[in-house]
Amino acid sequence: MIRASLLAVVLASPALAEPPKPVVNTTGLAMVPIPAGTFTMGTADGPPKNRLEWMARDEDESPAHEVAVSAFRMSVHEVTNAQFETFDPKRKELRGKFGGTAADDEPVVFVTHADAVNFCAWLTKQEGKPYRLPTEAEWEYACRAGTTTAFHTGDKLLWANANLGRDETGKKRAGAVKVGSHKANAFGLFDLHGNVAEWCHDWYGPYDAGKQTDPVGRAGGYARVVRGWSWLDTGSQSVTRFARSANRSGLLPDDANKYTGFRVVMGEWPKSKPLPAAEPPLNRKDVKQTPAPKTGPDAAKPYFVNYATDKKNPVMPADAWGPIFGNHNHFSAACVCPNGDVLAVWYTCVGERDRQLAQAASRLRVGADKWDAPSLFFAVPDVNCHAPVLLRDGQRIYHFCTQSLHGWDYASNVMRYSDDSGATWSQPTVILPRQDKDALSQPCTAFVASDGALVLACDGDEHKDEKLLVSKDKGKTWAVAKGDMIKAVGKYAIHPAIVERDDKAILCFLRGPDPMPLAVSKDRGDTWEVTASPFGGIGSGNKSAALKLHSGAILLLTQDSKKQLGGGSLVALSLDGGKTWPHARKVDATVQGYMSVDQAADGTIYLIGSRMQYAACNEAWVKEGKPFPERK
Repeated sequence: MIRASLLAVVLASPALAEPPKPVVNTTGLAMVPIPAGTFTMGTADGPPKNRLEWMARDEDESPAHEVAVSAFRMSVHEVTNAQFETFDPKRKELRGKFGGTAADDEPVVFVTHADAVNFCAWLTKQEGKPYRLPTEAEWEYACRAGTTTAFHTGDKLLWANANLGRDETGKKRAGAVKVGSHKANAFGLFDLHGNVAEWCHDWYGPYDAGKQTDPVGRAGGYARVVRGWSWLDTGSQSVTRFARSANRSGLLPDDANKYTGFRVVMGEWPKSKPLPAAEPPLNRKDVKQTPAPKTGPDAAKPYFVNYATDKKNPVMPADAWGPIFGNHNHFSAACVCPNGDVLAVWYTCVGERDRQLAQAASRLRVGADKWDAPSLFFAVPDVNCHAPVLLRDGQRIYHFCTQSLHGWDYASNVMRYSDDSGATWSQPTVILPRQDKDALSQPCTAFVASDGALVLACDGDEHKDEKLLVSKDKGKTWAVAKGDMIKAVGKYAIHPAIVERDDKAILCFLRGPDPMPLAVSKDRGDTWEVTASPFGGIGSGNKSAALKLHSGAILLLTQDSKKQLGGGSLVALSLDGGKTWPHARKVDATVQGYMSVDQAADGTIYLIGSRMQYAACNEAWVKEGKPFPERK
């Protein structure tokens, strides 16, 4: 139930009968005084219980809690291009590029969190007064300006007071507008509900219950808070949902984009200390750091287990409405950790193109025969965190995914890593920005090449091309290969599943045409030769997986679309680099969809389906299969 707000400011008091007069500093920033007061931050006492509640608010706005805020000054408008370029003249080179703002009096965009912080430090030196980014609490307090409704304009956001998706006439917007284009709130602040999203100081993390004074967020995290939303039309979800006073968004600190700018605060840093970093999720708890066992099922005897048979797969709670969702769980990534645990990751959401899409995970711990309950793996609030890929290189596990702002497109590719079997992870970094001329979208599969290079296969932005990302320095720098797999196939073909042959050529199995295209590159993705494989083409809802086993054989896990083995999914084994497939057999029908595969040190092969459908086998079990049959 939504809690009634505590009285933040008495708007009828003489001091706020009219907005206070701003003071303009030497850089042209108008700073208005924000009086001290208290307010209720957030919207409710518990997470949403059903779809109707979820459409009105997000779980991270709970618990609502009383916050006291000291007085400060805030810039009336978002920092403009002209103002930022006083600090960084080179920034003018970005004006109007990549869909960004162009005019002097439009808000500056394509700024990282560090850019905003550095501007504040420069401003402090220039003015001789302390400037900084607002805390998340200061931002919401200033936005509400004493209101308790969804927006400072009331329960509805009037187009005349917003810069969201469409202009006042209903025409679809093409970008941000000049600052101050619409009516200010009671504190005299403009454009808080829209135009561009605004960086805040805080690390993003869960709220704590109880009264707080001048909170400054968490002690650590991987996303910085962003507030106010922007002009971006979100598609299937209401545009204004994300522009509410209480809504919490975020970005990775180095994620500069055309939708995000900032405004500044003048005032000393709050004396309060940050809250501790958030408690780790189940998939990161009690992770043993012992070496993986090297003995397991007898390699000479066929071995197969289906975890669904005894209900030992992870089960998503049907009534989960954030940050993991019972509504829709799909895709898959699998990795056998250095300690022998198996980590499975997938995305969880209400709709695949929606902005709440996050990643969940489950762990099959060494010695256990049942997977852990699902728990949150990775999420940046109000960013579509799509397409997880896991890759192990020795003691290190890499995690790749996209940060999409247009459904699953307009995406930056990001990477983080763990050196302790997933107990802790590095800060995520952008390895390919969304405004790059070779911008790609969903990662699909990856392998470690024989020379140590990391090779990641990605779908193109809007599925326009399919290319490889290659790093020769363990992920520090990345290059996009020249070859486009779609162009090589000559037809729509996506979701590459890649593996390296003994001769260092790359095999790539693609979704789309029938029969399944098999692309081969002998120059690490700069050129591709395509031939038809013996396998049926796979369509929507499916992605193949390929793996080079410890024996050197190549294993393919894919959909039996032509029912050559009776339907469902199949595994096939090649002993000659993909030329022939002398062993193939049907996998239990529960393992389907977007699939992934990995092999443990003890030889066990884990077959992962896209909806928490898991099985395991060994090579001897696959070799019981007969040659893959000819197409009828």
